Amino acid sequence: MDTYLTENLLAAYKGLVAEQFVGQQLLAMRRVFEEPELHYWSREAKGSAAEVDYLWQKGEHIFPVEVKAGKTGALKSLRLFLAEKKALLGIRFSLHPLSFTDSVLSIPLYAVEALPGLLQQVLSTV
Repeated sequence: MDTYLTENLLAAYKGLVAEQFVGQQLLAMRRVFEEPELHYWSREAKGSAAEVDYLWQKGEHIFPVEVKAGKTGALKSLRLFLAEKKALLGIRFSLHPLSFTDSVLSIPLYAVEALPGLLQQVLSTV
């Protein structure tokens, strides 16, 4: 019953719905002859565990992808991946408006399919 009364369904499930949606959209963008698979990154360091929701590959570059159900949220794992792996930039899908700040490309959840084009534009300026 709580699910029907909530104003924000994404918040009710702590982002699980948002993460599932983005994962399905990322799979749908793959070429038809490619195996449908998603990858993630995790680090099990003592006192400093980290996990990035998905990894997206474009050419020879791999980009960490974080999914947040709201407009805000710490991006500790994403920033750790950027520093540790020396990645060009990270990608955040959330309710935050479209922006590129501090090496993080923020894309609204409704625009997942715009990722390839937006990434191409940002990479041409980096």
